[in-house]
Amino acid sequence: MPQPSYEYALGRISVLSTHLLTAAQLRRIAEAGSSQEAIKLLMETGYGENQTTEQEIALGEIDLIIREQLQLTRKRIQEITPDPELTGLFLLPVDTHNLKALLKARLLGTSADDILREGGNFSLQDLKDMVQTKYYENLPPIYQHTLEAIEGELNREPDPFLLSAKLDQAMFAQAQEVLDRKKEHGFIREYFSLWADFTNTLSLIRAQNLHWDVAKLRQVLIACGEIPLKVFEESLDVPAEQLGASLGQGSHKGELIQAINEYAQTNELGVIPKRMKEGLSLIIRRAKWDTHTLGPIVGYLMARETEAEALRLIFGGLQGGFEVTLPEVYA
Repeated sequence: MPQPSYEYALGRISVLSTHLLTAAQLRRIAEAGSSQEAIKLLMETGYGENQTTEQEIALGEIDLIIREQLQLTRKRIQEITPDPELTGLFLLPVDTHNLKALLKARLLGTSADDILREGGNFSLQDLKDMVQTKYYENLPPIYQHTLEAIEGELNREPDPFLLSAKLDQAMFAQAQEVLDRKKEHGFIREYFSLWADFTNTLSLIRAQNLHWDVAKLRQVLIACGEIPLKVFEESLDVPAEQLGASLGQGSHKGELIQAINEYAQTNELGVIPKRMKEGLSLIIRRAKWDTHTLGPIVGYLMARETEAEALRLIFGGLQGGFEVTLPEVYA
């Protein structure tokens, strides 16, 4: 059960954080001469918790170990948080991913088991049952209504693109509903508003490149940002070099304008998600030291996510024979 005490939660997080891999440990693993040596070094750190010796682990099993560690982390977060609803916003991407995977698998007549993720707000079995029976009343109303609408559209003309877009819209609409109802105006709102504004900017630029009309752009715009959605719709014909002036609104306008200008100069769309990720990481890094908020709890969750990303890069590089650049937090 969730714990009502911030003191208890912060105490547990303090202990759990000592088991995070350090930058030095990750660099040492990345510099290993072989995949088996890297596995040995990783297991010596105690990562994975349920594994005993590195000899039992093949390179192909590493991703499973990483997934299990993330699942355990998410489960612990749910157990210790004093505010499960706000903390649960950071688990919504897991639920949303699972719903997308299950719906697409049902459409294709296949199984999604290999790509499903444990540790969301809802158990995998519950989500499987909902998608199978098309009965969604146990989900929050926003997700329920979205999925019922999707089911109606699937009966007419299945469109995997719209399916994903509608579930993304549901995730951010759910975040906004919780943030408004809980009157949360701290780092969590800042995090989701930056995420939404940058994501909508990315969608706008893609829409321009693909020559979409406003109606199609509207299908992918998400709530929870500080820039009104109408501004994005009205900017569909604005040249890249002028987008910064058009979208320069809200508390993140400095970071957003910088990212847009960088895109206009390089024509590299990847700079938008890169700058977004940097902005989100900065918000979490600042918040994780504020012991009067959920910052340390969310900071630990995100640190585990970044750690998993680094390990996947390392072992992917070892398997593919290419040099790996670790996430900047470990540089």
